[in-house]
Formats: sequence, C-alpha cells, structure tokens
Amino acid sequence: MRHDMPAVSHTIGRLARLPLRAIPKSTVVPILSGPGKGLRWTVAAGQHSCWLGTYESLFARVMAKLVRPGMLAFDVGAYSGYFTLILSRLVGETGRVISFEPGQRSNDLRRHIELNHLSNVEVVEAAVSDRSGTAFFNDIDSQGHLSQKGRPVDVVRLDDYPVPDFVKMDIEGAEVSALEGAGQILSAQRTIWLVAFHGVPAKLGVIKLLANSGLAIEWIRYAELLARPVKDVVPGEFIE
Repeated sequence: MRHDMPAVSHTIGRLARLPLRAIPKSTVVPILSGPGKGLRWTVAAGQHSCWLGTYESLFARVMAKLVRPGMLAFDVGAYSGYFTLILSRLVGETGRVISFEPGQRSNDLRRHIELNHLSNVEVVEAAVSDRSGTAFFNDIDSQGHLSQKGRPVDVVRLDDYPVPDFVKMDIEGAEVSALEGAGQILSAQRTIWLVAFHGVPAKLGVIKLLANSGLAIEWIRYAELLARPVKDVVPGEFIE
C-alpha cells in the first residue's frame, strides 16, 4: 500500500477545486442539482457545494420526502438560505416558511429570497432560545452561535409562533435551549423535526426532549436525527 495516497488525494482535490475559485464571488448561478435545482444562488454565499446542489444532500433528500405543499415550515439557523429556498419550493404557494437567522448571513438570506422572487418566506432576524429578549451572538466565523460575548441580537422562542408542520434546526449547540422554548409545539405532537446537534451534551439533551414528547426518533447520521409523531411513522419505513 502506498503511504503517500492521502497526500495525493488531497492534491487532486485542490486541483479539482481550482476552476471553482476562478468564478467571481458576485456571480449569480442556478443551483445545478437536487431539490433546489434551478433556484438562483450567489457564489460567495457559503460553499460551492450549495450552488452545485450537493450541500448536505441527505438533509435535502429527507426534506423532499417529508415536506408537502401547504405546510408551515421553520428554518431555524437559516444562514444564507440554502434550505429556505428548498423549503419554499416544497411548501408551495399555499405554504409558508419562517426563517430564523441572526447572523451576518441574514443579508445573503434576504438576497436569495429577492433573487428567487419568493413570496412565501418570512425572515426573523433573531436567534432562537428558551426565552425572548436579547443575547450575545458570536459570528466571527461563518456559522455563528449564541455566546457569552459578541454582538447583541434579538432572541425569540419558537412557542411565540404558530405550531409548524416541519422544523429544520441547525444552530451550533443551542438546540436544547431552542427545544426548551418550544414546549407547546412539542406537546402538540404534530411537528416533524429534522435536527443537527453539536456536541455530546446537545445530543443527549435533544434526544431526551424529543423522546419525552412522545416523538419517534430516527437517525439520519451520527449528529443528525429525525423526530416524528408516532402516528406518522409507517412500520418498516426507512427515511433517507
């Protein structure tokens, strides 16, 4: 076995990405594949895999299988809006998407909504937690998260909004607090949750809150799970 194979693979990967780096960051392109195919995207917003249509493809496939026209969907941690665009298409003209994003990427989110002429999306420029008010948000890096220091942002509870049919959540470690602020939604047992969690404490807390609410939990990947009302789960069905 050649011991230099990892280095060779890394070099090939870097060379393959060189043409992508030559694309001006201000360029607007159509998403090339996946559930968001054809929607417009700015190259500078996030990774190249977004406009290639391969970004978090498993998450996207799960959404496409479960989200239906007319649903109310929440995108909690919307960032630049990749999943917001997909959810907007899936819920259709009769549905609605509420996207929560306090970070610097909220400008990209609004830009993508404008570029695609979406009329069924509402942006809430706030972090989601177990209370309403203000908190510090650290978005020095590309993701951003609630922190002990940073810039002040608005904070909201999901229970302050109508009970959704579907929630996608990816908020860099604040998942437990967000779920604790959604007790009424959880008790309604009608919402589908697609959650990415960050760290072991978040994992354990998320599982406990969702399971104690009577939801059936299915693993998508190690750090991602799907929770659904038991009545909606078909025995032997595997979501992928």
